[in-house]
Amino acid sequence: MMNCIPSFKFRACNRLKVHNRKMSYDSGSVFILPDPLAEWPWKRNISPHYLQTQAESSAWIRSFNGLPPHVQRALHLGEFELLASLAYSLESKDVIRAGCDYIILFALFDEYSDVMTPHEVRQLAMMVMDALQNPDKARPAGECVLGEIARQFWQSSLKFASEGARRRFIKGFDEYTTKVVEEAQDRVQDLIRNIDDYILFRRSAVGMKATYVFIEFSLDLPDESFEHPIIQRLTDTSSDLIWLINDMYSYNVEQARGENHNIVASLMHHKNIGVNEAMEWVGDYCSKLTRNFLNDLRDVPSFGEELDGQVQHYLNGLAYCVRGNDSWSFETRRYFVEGGLDIQKTRRVVLLPRRNLQINEDVLDGVL
Repeated sequence: MMNCIPSFKFRACNRLKVHNRKMSYDSGSVFILPDPLAEWPWKRNISPHYLQTQAESSAWIRSFNGLPPHVQRALHLGEFELLASLAYSLESKDVIRAGCDYIILFALFDEYSDVMTPHEVRQLAMMVMDALQNPDKARPAGECVLGEIARQFWQSSLKFASEGARRRFIKGFDEYTTKVVEEAQDRVQDLIRNIDDYILFRRSAVGMKATYVFIEFSLDLPDESFEHPIIQRLTDTSSDLIWLINDMYSYNVEQARGENHNIVASLMHHKNIGVNEAMEWVGDYCSKLTRNFLNDLRDVPSFGEELDGQVQHYLNGLAYCVRGNDSWSFETRRYFVEGGLDIQKTRRVVLLPRRNLQINEDVLDGVL
């Protein structure tokens, strides 16, 4: 049995080390966010089932006791039901609801693991994976609430998932949790990965293999379709765009907490450049990825009359996941506690000051 809340002190001690890193920070200065999707043809689209699934999913997660205050605050600021309704906007109500519950689970795992030692994260990952692989098995008494949340989510979602989607989700989420353990090890070592290593690591750590499965819940595509080189490149490219967008937009709150597991921090450290130059690098990389995605989209082969429509649905789903993540970042307070919609227009962000880490956990209040 596992207690989810043993190591908040670890969080503060770890970040005290990061404060001493020799990087150039000038709180109060302004940096510019590039528009990574300036050439992205897919516009913001939200599911007509948003309000209903939001109400249902919110009521579900509120039914669990034992979520720490900083986790509850993170859920409030994140509005993850909105993310699901933007990212999975083409899907049915049942899939949107499953997506809402999944993204909440994903965020909770991130919140809990972020304040744990590598050993504790490994225990947490094993518990969650056991719950997902055995959704009909009662969880042990006294176990961390995340186990029961994972079990209920997957037990309910199985009703709407194809066999292939079920298998790919379990494999993808297992890969994600394994990478989160590695990320915790990086934290302990105060490691800033080099740029190439970070990119390779982040592709697995972002969890998109599991996240994309909800696009295919109602599809019946054979493995050969997903494994086709062009489909695989489109999947990987869209995934890269999502984590790059996430790293750009989350950088400010992360640097304020002394965190460095971010492409912007990696660029600043290893290229010895400022934040604006690093942001420009990421923006240029996103533009290149956009062009690659659009070029590959023109070369998608036919898989036969019965499958082509499903393949098209999957690829449009990837595209709306990218746009949805971008839109959600400004429409909630997860990364921009104030003025997100204004920042979306002006692209100007005031650099937050580094926080004094010798304070209680309430001040590190789950603003991700």
